[in-house]
Amino acid sequence: MVFKAVEETFRNITPPLLVGVSGGPDSLALLHVAAGLNLSTFAVYFNHMLREDTPQEEVFVRDFAQSLGVPFRGGAGNVRLYADEQGLSIEEAARILRYKFLFQTAADISAGAVVVAHHADDQVETILMNLLRGTGMRGMLGMQVVSLPNQWSDSIPLVRPFLGIEKNHILDYVNEHKLNPLIDPTNAELIYQRNRIRHELIPLLEKLTPGFRQRLLQTAEILSKDEQVLEKMTESTWKSCLEDQSDHQLQLNREVLREISPSIQRRLIRKALKILRPEFRELSFQQVKRALDFIQDPIQKRTNWVAKVSLNHMQNKVIFSTWESEAVTSQFPQLLGQTEITCPDVGEMSLDKGWYFSVQTDSILPGQSGQFQYPVDDFQVWVDQESMGKDAVLRIRREGDVFSPLGMGGKTMKVSDLMINEKIPAQYRANWPMLVSRETILWVPGARLSHAARITESTKSILKLSFIKKDS
Repeated sequence: MVFKAVEETFRNITPPLLVGVSGGPDSLALLHVAAGLNLSTFAVYFNHMLREDTPQEEVFVRDFAQSLGVPFRGGAGNVRLYADEQGLSIEEAARILRYKFLFQTAADISAGAVVVAHHADDQVETILMNLLRGTGMRGMLGMQVVSLPNQWSDSIPLVRPFLGIEKNHILDYVNEHKLNPLIDPTNAELIYQRNRIRHELIPLLEKLTPGFRQRLLQTAEILSKDEQVLEKMTESTWKSCLEDQSDHQLQLNREVLREISPSIQRRLIRKALKILRPEFRELSFQQVKRALDFIQDPIQKRTNWVAKVSLNHMQNKVIFSTWESEAVTSQFPQLLGQTEITCPDVGEMSLDKGWYFSVQTDSILPGQSGQFQYPVDDFQVWVDQESMGKDAVLRIRREGDVFSPLGMGGKTMKVSDLMINEKIPAQYRANWPMLVSRETILWVPGARLSHAARITESTKSILKLSFIKKDS
């Protein structure tokens, strides 16, 4: 079964094949099968630098590849550092660095595909993770056997030949051929969400509803067919409503958008953001709804949306513009004629050019902050109320200002560097408002929240902070 699945998948793939190998049973089986088919194969290992034993792991994978007569290449990346710098989970940071290396290596050797060993059990976990995040139909589809284009390349497919095979069949193959794989101890650590889903949630669901895994996979297969139809409709509608496109801007016909079904509207919104910000992975329900509401309300002329993208109404068009575009340069809060303003404890205060700063109380139960998920907005955050204190102010940046962004474990960086990294337009940085309390910068709006203002398990009360543009 394992051998046949790989053979059928690769009939339309042009060698050489780059196979991602970790040393575990799944990837060893995949490399062993590919080599047994006499396919031109290249083994690649990526060291995440998360464990001390990874150098020996790389040696193991290299030796295994060489025993099969397969060329080998290794690479490494500091996942913890990258996660801190980008404000990502360890899991997400590891995934990004690993696939970047795989596809860069594939481009270097002119590979016909990047091949990984995800199987049916992984598919169930992925669908459940997406469902828990509040996914749409695409998330319920899970992974595809062949993905092209994909997040990493428009020309090199990402191939998962084991996706229809259950883990136990792969283990049978491993035992039959005495492959002696390595076992990653982190796969049992429940600090990672995927592991909790694998070891706790799925067994519980299977106990409550025997056959749950298979029914979930069948649902994904049904939705896959529906997705193909909807994608064709989306592409056809996109062509009819797209009026202009550049590197930093998309112009869509508002009347066409308003007349189509909300289902296709949502897909067009996701497509627009994917074009302008390809690195942005997934829009939440609330973020899509904000864009839908804007499209239906021509009285609202402009709004800052998400991922440094603004929305504008102009004549009969809805314009999606990145902050790099000149079309959005009037849409940022500024402190003009004053360098510091005392913040209200609760309420709203006027800034300039129609901008207001709002402080609202919000309720939270002690110890339950981890259960809250808030919509991402460039000019809206939730903070621990105690971090604000009574002396919070909005002020412009000063020479030598440093900031400790959330996700960097308390490490600091220059505010000037942060503004560059977060694509805040250069001409607006000097008067850009920052929230400061007791000389600690708590929030750079449009950029990042501070580590010091984060909501934790011990948070007793929170504040919702917003910069709001009101057109006269």
